[in-house]
Amino acid sequence: MWLLIGTTLTASFFDSLNPTAIAQYMLLLASARKKSDTWFFTMGGFLTNTLLGLAVYYGIAAQLARLLDWAAGNWPTQLYGSALLLGLGCLTVGLRLIIRTRRLSLAGAAPEAEADSPKQPAQLNPFSLFVMGVVFCLLELTSALPYFGFLALLAGYHLPFLLVLLFILLYTFVYCLPLMLLYFGYNRLHGTAAIHKLEQVLSKVSSYIIPGAVSLAGAALIWYGGPQLL
Repeated sequence: MWLLIGTTLTASFFDSLNPTAIAQYMLLLASARKKSDTWFFTMGGFLTNTLLGLAVYYGIAAQLARLLDWAAGNWPTQLYGSALLLGLGCLTVGLRLIIRTRRLSLAGAAPEAEADSPKQPAQLNPFSLFVMGVVFCLLELTSALPYFGFLALLAGYHLPFLLVLLFILLYTFVYCLPLMLLYFGYNRLHGTAAIHKLEQVLSKVSSYIIPGAVSLAGAALIWYGGPQLL
């Protein structure tokens, strides 16, 4: 059991050292109207990581994968066609949002006004932050080798559900801990000249987060469905 606890803490610590997640969270901190709203991003990732861990541990994810393979074998045109159409729709919407954001940026306030107050994109509300946390966690899990290694080790102990849940929650807590610490550190330094300058820079980038994410999702769906129809 001590080996399992040590492995859980070690694997989750290395999994938490994710520069992409930290950089994205800093962008969200700079752009959210209320800094506390960024907790919804962390909550989305925390909930997704926990539920997917349980799904993988109890074989639900494997069952869903087999169901998807079955659907692809029986209705390939409908499945891949739907993915392609949805991907084209997402890509179109994402590119239009990027163009619109670019136009608003070029026709925005004068440099003096921007220097006093960083631009706050209207899209980053609690719901969109939560959804972004879910999507980002799903994308990260495709390359989360420490997490799957931890789940494989956990499966070898044949623990009851409550202990399985506690270990997955412990892993997820350590995994999300850098974002929590970043939030408290950011708030502690909020109002300083360094943070003010950082917000000015990051706010120019943050307005492209959602359009970029929608475009990438569309491209991924096109990549999934398009080649299968050719």
